[in-house]
Amino acid sequence: MRKIIAILLLSCTLLLLCSCAQKSANADTSGKDGMKMEELFQKKCSAKEALELSRKSDTVVLEDLTCTSGKEVWDAFYKSVSSGKSASVLCAFYYTLDKEGVSEELYEQEKDLYPQLFFMLVEFDGKEYSVKVRQSSEEKPEKEETYQYLKHYTGDAPSTATYSTYEYFVLVDDDSLTWEDIEMGLFSSQYGAMKKHCTVFENCK
Repeated sequence: MRKIIAILLLSCTLLLLCSCAQKSANADTSGKDGMKMEELFQKKCSAKEALELSRKSDTVVLEDLTCTSGKEVWDAFYKSVSSGKSASVLCAFYYTLDKEGVSEELYEQEKDLYPQLFFMLVEFDGKEYSVKVRQSSEEKPEKEETYQYLKHYTGDAPSTATYSTYEYFVLVDDDSLTWEDIEMGLFSSQYGAMKKHCTVFENCK
């Protein structure tokens, strides 16, 4: 009897240790000796500092429409949510102002505002997506929304673009929306034409 009890106690102890180890692994979302996801999202700092911190952590870094690091992190997130599993990911959108790509007047007006970095925390609970957006230099999130679907759009860029192909992952509430529908809404001058959406990943080449 004592032998059976000892075996049962040992089994329970091993199960408890495994459970604690798994919880610890799930709680640590920093990676690369960087900051944890929520901690980094909340940190107030300059765009350049935020960019460096993002590169050192498991953050998806997107610089001027192109994914420069963390693509494997995004792929893992997308794989999880595609199978209906809850998951979260932090994206860092870093923008600079290209003097060659804008008018001289606009450049002079806007140059002191750049570079800019926006953190985007995307979470999926198994049923819907929530997204919070905060500029790294600001205290509070500027946007918090929920969506039903995550759409993947790829294609050839228009002839006027500085890139040849595009890849976007976009949160929407209408599963039938195409990227063309979203673009038409963005460029339309008609009230109410813009479709509710949130681009959470972009990779233009």
